[in-house]
Amino acid sequence: MVANTERPRPTTIMHFTHIDNLPRVVKAGRLFSDTSVGPQLATNVGAAEIKARRRHRPVPCPPYGFVADYVPFYFAPRSPMMYRIACDHRDGKLGCYPGGDDPLVYLVSSAEQVHAARLSWVASDGNCAVGLTTFTTVLGELATLVDWPLMRARFWRDGDEDMDRMRRRAAEFLVHREFPLSLLAGYVVRTMDRQEQVRQVFRDAGMIEPYVDVRPDWYYGYKRGEV
Repeated sequence: MVANTERPRPTTIMHFTHIDNLPRVVKAGRLFSDTSVGPQLATNVGAAEIKARRRHRPVPCPPYGFVADYVPFYFAPRSPMMYRIACDHRDGKLGCYPGGDDPLVYLVSSAEQVHAARLSWVASDGNCAVGLTTFTTVLGELATLVDWPLMRARFWRDGDEDMDRMRRRAAEFLVHREFPLSLLAGYVVRTMDRQEQVRQVFRDAGMIEPYVDVRPDWYYGYKRGEV
């Protein structure tokens, strides 16, 4: 564990999905775990091999099950997963989701909101697909479980003095089975065009437009072939 008590309050958590998925998410009124999402995903941005590992990685504390039985949230933007998505797009990597991070939408809430709603949740100190990662179900333990200075850092690559930064930057807050959109504080996108797209999804659904912030610094935004 990391000896640091500077946990931000509220403790922001964020899940991202492709904007193509948003109409179905809004219609359902909730996010679903990977094992129960079914046809909700119009565009899947996850790597197949990583998803497979998460389906077999047990969660060692209540309510147990496997990592894929939970809706995943990160504690920081510009995650290692988003970096892989951005790089696959930049490099034109075959066999991967090709669209990059620009169409991805963050759904933002807080650990306190989830806890107050009495949803079952589990937090990790790093990438849940990695065997040495540890877990907790105690909100107060997030202060020492998560590396908060690393969550605030713009750069998180492993270095000679610390070969575990990438794993720790991928610390997660997992909500069991499903997450209701009523617990969201808002949405974050990369551009004003994407902001309008998200608002239009809600207008098309006959719903009140949510708070949608534009934060390009939450993205990598690599273009195809960019060095």
